[in-house]
Amino acid sequence: MTSTAAPPKGSKPGTRLRVWAFRLFVFVAIILIGAIAWAGLGASDTTPTAIDPTVAALATAIAQPATPSATGELPQPFDSPQPTRVTIAGTVIFTSRLEGHSRLSAIAQGDPAPFQLTEGDFDDREPAISPDGRFVAFASTRSGGWDLHLLDLLTGDVRPLTQTSAFEGHPTWSPDGAWIAYESYDGNDLDIWILRVDGSEDPIQLTNAPSMDASPSWDPGGRRIAFVSDRDGLPEVYVALLDDPDERYRNLSQTPLIAEADPVFSPDGNAVAYSGRGNGLDFIYLAPLDPDLGGPREIGIGRDPEWAPRGDALGAVLASAHTRHFVVYPLVAAEGASLGFPPLAGIDDFAWTSGAVPSEVAGWAPAISPAVSAVAELVTSSTGRVSLVPLAGVQAPTAMLSDRVDEAFTEMRRRVASNSGWDVMATLENAFVGINAPMPPGYAFNDWLYTGRAIALDADLLGSGLLEVVREDHGAETYWRIYARTAIQDGTLGEPIRVRPWDFSTRYTGDPTTYDRGGSLKEELPQGYFVDLTEIAADFGFERIPAISNWRTFFPAARYNELARTDGLTWQQAMLEIYPAEAIVTPTPYRTPTSTPTITPRPTATPWWWRWILTATAMMVPTATPTWTPAP
Repeated sequence: MTSTAAPPKGSKPGTRLRVWAFRLFVFVAIILIGAIAWAGLGASDTTPTAIDPTVAALATAIAQPATPSATGELPQPFDSPQPTRVTIAGTVIFTSRLEGHSRLSAIAQGDPAPFQLTEGDFDDREPAISPDGRFVAFASTRSGGWDLHLLDLLTGDVRPLTQTSAFEGHPTWSPDGAWIAYESYDGNDLDIWILRVDGSEDPIQLTNAPSMDASPSWDPGGRRIAFVSDRDGLPEVYVALLDDPDERYRNLSQTPLIAEADPVFSPDGNAVAYSGRGNGLDFIYLAPLDPDLGGPREIGIGRDPEWAPRGDALGAVLASAHTRHFVVYPLVAAEGASLGFPPLAGIDDFAWTSGAVPSEVAGWAPAISPAVSAVAELVTSSTGRVSLVPLAGVQAPTAMLSDRVDEAFTEMRRRVASNSGWDVMATLENAFVGINAPMPPGYAFNDWLYTGRAIALDADLLGSGLLEVVREDHGAETYWRIYARTAIQDGTLGEPIRVRPWDFSTRYTGDPTTYDRGGSLKEELPQGYFVDLTEIAADFGFERIPAISNWRTFFPAARYNELARTDGLTWQQAMLEIYPAEAIVTPTPYRTPTSTPTITPRPTATPWWWRWILTATAMMVPTATPTWTPAP
């Protein structure tokens, strides 16, 4: 017998029909709402808004999709793909110091050594390669002050892009290759300007805030420019939205305790890499433009980042106290990395392109390694001890230096005077210091001033504003970069300072925090033009000396003004050049004697037997009876 299950209690055919009708109504409503929302979104995307007619029109004209990678897929640096082998290819055009000047050089994958692209008695730096790979825009002093120039890699021709009295530098190309954004120092602060490469239009000023706006980088899509600004305190990374005048500037990094620099867009336009200094170290950070992907993340140690052509790695400059190296950080999980480049030392900044430099250019100049001028070459052949040579025209307690370094000092002094417009080293706090001359308390017994191979700049220049020092920590040691203010402030000499100098005087304000730190950063950047005296000194072999560990509480121990040419010698070897071995005795650290406290005498208890003897003796002596004289 077949049994039929009874419907649930309270269930009727009409009720089931109404339930299914309600479900169908909800489904149709969801579809209609989604369609309306999609239509509204599309309409909002196409609705024009009121925008700046110049900058916005420029952004619209050059806007284009980002260049895809060679595989047809955009890199995803924030994901963790399956392990692959990373091959870093292309050509690196970089700046390095050669024969006392900044020059442009290039090296392609597989080249044994770099070759020079520019040469002359001037400085070239900050290369930027055009999207088609044919041109290099760069900053140069070949016309006097710092201006922008354009190098044609096919013909070798160089032509100026700007010819003004203001400082211009750090160019970056628009994705269509028709425009260049750059930084310009005019009106006592750095601002971002936009220039048409063919010179057919006047430059357009992008920023005009009373702050430092520098180091621009153009978005591959054409509608954004990243730059560094200190408008809210320490330098941070901002993104300028060229077609949005209402909310044009967006703070991307938002790290008030880290000073950022050198932002650069990724090839797909989805992220910005930049460097930041915090706790005395430079780190490379990567920040997505989509806030849903999180905030910036740390990549590695270095500065001046640059993307590999495929976007799967970041190159950077790894700086030490006395040199800089090229380093690469893969951004994807890799079984291995094939760089294809030899070690590059002394690199200052660089640009990376997927193409190769034309072979015609390679014959311009032979491969050259960084070197100093001839007068600074190491002297190795000598008999007997080295004599001390007087320094003509120099005022110092003992104006003498070792015969091994006096010529290098003279040429360094001339170069600094030529670049700054005044003789910075005509007066020195110290040159040679005799072995028996006492140094100020807190100095090391093996100071290089004893060797005749070091100088100390006049300390009064710092308080007068003619010198500025920037603190640079390398590992556990603190170094100082010295800038000298130029005598002429019209832009023909020097350049503006982009990093806040150190202020030693704030340690005396009564604030325990600044006292413990040995000072603080200055509240704002100094105005005007300066020359990097530390860089010029390094061209002639004079290196800065690290501060002694107690510099925070003892000002002379900072040694910010001391430069020494060691030539690879130890302190004892340098001393043996001018002293016989028996004259060099390692001094024992002198300890200031402490005063010996005077013992306060205390009464000693007299023994009872001695008191009895004294009492008995006194009784045995007769007491004289006084004689009374009657009054008259």
